Amino acid sequence: MTGADRQERSRARTRHLMASLEAETARWTEATGPGEPLEKHHSQVACLVRLLRTCLRDLDGLPDRELTEPVLDLHHVWDFFRGKLVLRCLPQYRDFLETADELAWACYQPAPAAAGPGPRVPPLVFLNRAEVPFAVGRGHDYRELLPGAVRTRSGEVAAGTLPFPIIGVPWHQTEHLPGLLTVAHEVGHHVEDDCALTPALRARVRGSGLPPERQALWEEWATEVFADVCACLACGPAYLDTLSDALADLPPLAFGGYPPRELRLGACRSVFEPAAPGPAARGPAGWPGEPSGEPSGEQGPPDEAAAVVRALTTGGYAELGGRTLPSVLVCAEAWEPEVAAGRLLAGMPSGTADARASLASAAVAFARDPAGYDAVGVGRRVVREVLDHRPKGPRAATPAPEAADRRAAAAGHLLAGLLTRPRPDPV
Repeated sequence: MTGADRQERSRARTRHLMASLEAETARWTEATGPGEPLEKHHSQVACLVRLLRTCLRDLDGLPDRELTEPVLDLHHVWDFFRGKLVLRCLPQYRDFLETADELAWACYQPAPAAAGPGPRVPPLVFLNRAEVPFAVGRGHDYRELLPGAVRTRSGEVAAGTLPFPIIGVPWHQTEHLPGLLTVAHEVGHHVEDDCALTPALRARVRGSGLPPERQALWEEWATEVFADVCACLACGPAYLDTLSDALADLPPLAFGGYPPRELRLGACRSVFEPAAPGPAARGPAGWPGEPSGEPSGEQGPPDEAAAVVRALTTGGYAELGGRTLPSVLVCAEAWEPEVAAGRLLAGMPSGTADARASLASAAVAFARDPAGYDAVGVGRRVVREVLDHRPKGPRAATPAPEAADRRAAAAGHLLAGLLTRPRPDPV
């Protein structure tokens, strides 16, 4: 029997590997078209498709014998994103993930809109085995999140640049909707990253009037405190209650970049407390809200957390078009969720149309009456409400802004360069 030799068959297999990525990108692009199942993810898929196709074109110039390993690594990197998109096609996960996406988008999009045009593809929420939600920003390393080891050292390096932000949510949270409010905290990290706010946050802490030794601590905590403040502004007092429950079983000590528990909760309370004694239930910059509990006896001076929160929320940010953080992020309905929560527990619609307010109302309903919450199916009904109120069309501009397209193409060139480094040893 005669036929093609092994070398010829090997070249054909490699070309099939490349063709399979081309075919997949075409199918996923179709799936994000108008009225299609993943329409809301158009900008994210467009970013990935541009990245992958750019990388494939660059790799196509290699000799056939050098193509197989980098193309297999490219498949591995693509699998990281494909798995997160595929879950949205499964009925048992679709509604939860789409609800999480709506909350993330509602919390995120006001800040880039205030900052002005830029290559800001929105965050993608996904389910993960981690115990708590987490965020990874665009351009950051995501190698540890890959489902397995990449084939080459070059591939390992290539997985070090995330093309758009992601938010991991624990699998177990799919049956506890109130816990989804913690996604708003993770969105706060992406607001800081994508609007380049880190220098401004540290400068504001330095200008808060705290003693130098306390300033240094709060500067280290600024990123996490800012994310909590963003979540409080977007989701109202329900976020504070959700966070308090989440922290209840943890030791009251600082870990990582977080303040000790009581200081952290004290900072969140300060968002809702008036700046000075008086009858008005307003936050330090006059936005809608109500006091939420008594000061907590936090470590350090009792007004320390409030001073930092005032520094972060008072006065405009040049990075946000001169606007204050509250004027950009506050959802007024979420700050007054009691009536909507009562309606939910009575078996009626919440009467809210904003994902932030709907989920805050569900969290308040749960805190008020967990048994009643389950008996009348509040969680299931609020998920339906959020999805019924979604506007039609993709979440971000289509076609993608030129800046986003250029960024994706540049990432594709970078990825191809990393995959073809002369370091072929297996990991």
